[in-house]
Amino acid sequence: MTYRAQFEHELENLKLELIKMGDAVISNIKDGLKSFLTMDTALAESTIKKDRLVNDYEKQIEKQCLQIILKEQPVAKDLRLITAILKMITDLERIGDHAADISKMTIFMQGTPKPFVIIQMRLMTEASQKMIKKALDSFVNSDLVLAQNVIDDDDEVDQYFEEVKKIVANAIRNNEIDADYALYMMMVAKYLERISDHAVNIGEWVIFSILGEHKHDVIF
Repeated sequence: MTYRAQFEHELENLKLELIKMGDAVISNIKDGLKSFLTMDTALAESTIKKDRLVNDYEKQIEKQCLQIILKEQPVAKDLRLITAILKMITDLERIGDHAADISKMTIFMQGTPKPFVIIQMRLMTEASQKMIKKALDSFVNSDLVLAQNVIDDDDEVDQYFEEVKKIVANAIRNNEIDADYALYMMMVAKYLERISDHAVNIGEWVIFSILGEHKHDVIF
């Protein structure tokens, strides 16, 4: 195997590990919200434990990136790619933390009255998951259009968040929701909104990996 072929092989392994990390994060978001909406503490505890896998991926990928930088001393596009991966795994790790935080809300609210169902919470989760998947797909395929779509999709999640706030506020005024549950529900909604923000960050780092620009500023 030639030097360049070996280097390309190492980069492909990095991409594969990044996708695995992303899949684990998406699964945790789904399970985290499900545990909260159904007050399933067993699922919540399982999701919190699975966050360790996400953390392990971050450490492993970071180590691989640094080893490549030290050994191969990449430049230009290759260096942008590795730099972008280092940034993206940080956002994925934080998304994983938010998924675990949502699960912790379930444990805090153990024994709460019947949950108050808001359809926008599920829609926020689905939209955030799609944004993460799109961002990772755009990275793997070097797709600028798809990366920009991720950034644009954040408006949808923000709109759902505003709707959740209004619904919860009205429910409180009408004594339709337990006060503690309302508070935790708003915290969960905020975690979901932050998850979408991190997905946007990933999309922006994809654009950087291709063009060398970050938020329209040329870096290298």
